[in-house]
Amino acid sequence: MNQNFYLLLAGQLVSQVGDKFHMIAIAFWVLKTTGSSAQMGAVLAASLVPSLLLGFISGAVIDRFNRKFIIVGTDMFRGIIIGLFAVLFYLGEINLTVILIMQVLLSVNAAFFDPAIPAIIPTIVAKEDLAAANSYHQFINGFSTIAGAFLGGILVSMAGYLAVFVLNAVSFMLSALFEGFIRIPQGNGIESGDGFRVRALFRDMKAGYRYLLSNSNFILLLIMVMVIHFFVGSIEVMMPVIAQEIAGESGGARVLGFLQSAFGAGTVGVALLIGILTRFKAGKATLFGAVFCIGVVYMGGAMVNPETTGAFWLFVCLLFLLGGSIICAGISFRTMLQMGIDNDFAGRVFAVAGSLGNGSIPLAMISYGMLMEVMPYRLLLMVSGMLLLPLSLYSYMKYRG
Repeated sequence: MNQNFYLLLAGQLVSQVGDKFHMIAIAFWVLKTTGSSAQMGAVLAASLVPSLLLGFISGAVIDRFNRKFIIVGTDMFRGIIIGLFAVLFYLGEINLTVILIMQVLLSVNAAFFDPAIPAIIPTIVAKEDLAAANSYHQFINGFSTIAGAFLGGILVSMAGYLAVFVLNAVSFMLSALFEGFIRIPQGNGIESGDGFRVRALFRDMKAGYRYLLSNSNFILLLIMVMVIHFFVGSIEVMMPVIAQEIAGESGGARVLGFLQSAFGAGTVGVALLIGILTRFKAGKATLFGAVFCIGVVYMGGAMVNPETTGAFWLFVCLLFLLGGSIICAGISFRTMLQMGIDNDFAGRVFAVAGSLGNGSIPLAMISYGMLMEVMPYRLLLMVSGMLLLPLSLYSYMKYRG
């Protein structure tokens, strides 16, 4: 590892913790002032949908222009947006329309920032350190989610909404400052001549899709991206049902907290372990083996009777293993993409992967939510596991390399 990578991690840690504070504050404020879950859903959609849609075109911009400029500029822009929002909040000029506009703008920035990060990492980290670098980056993501969620609620109750918004604005500016000192080799993600002409960008988009579709390995990896994210979404829907089955309605919320913590601990713990293990090889065996393990965990969960003694601890262990398997698969596919693709296409590849992956999560939530209306969750777990096992084995055999 080197100073450039640590600067990138420092910026990510600061901005992501601040962003988690922000989302908790927004969620509390909307629910408190409107009492409407539908309006809360609109805010969440505004935070997600623009980046999903733009992900299919933003990669061409990331590959055409200076990637350092993109990540620094988007972080600064996000800091300005939230700073202006804090001013409006202080003046009492906040309403749902203002919040929706802010979330859309933040989501648009994320569509360019998020894919640029995995595209930059191979240019500042040695090839043999890519798996460790991705694991540390995933550790920062997981740690930020856990710490941000825990501390965000405390901060809102103690310091108020305005302090959280100001803190988040400052966090993005600090992140931009850290990123400003990163030295990225010239020739990566930079192109002159055509500039920002729309025709040139569409030409780059088509070239990127041709590049992706011409390689069966890339297609398999994108399928794995969707599978991994899909089952993240599915377990998020099933965990409240499992918790209620174990503890009943009165203790379900407490059990759910433990189950979610076990899942989060699995992701963070395994990400840190992979970063420490210098011999970890992010290849097809680890990727498809991790997906196979996800299937085994699902089938194991189906066999646990929630009414028996010890069911709680069995599910805690299973969810820890599930979180670890998912993060192992995620680190592996990202590293395999970084090592397998031409970095001139990295922005387009990771932008598409991000849109496909993130789009799979709400799709899974909707699908499993509807399926659980007509069948028990244990049957769903068993069927899901039985589908994942042959899929992982088939993909392993089809992947060349």
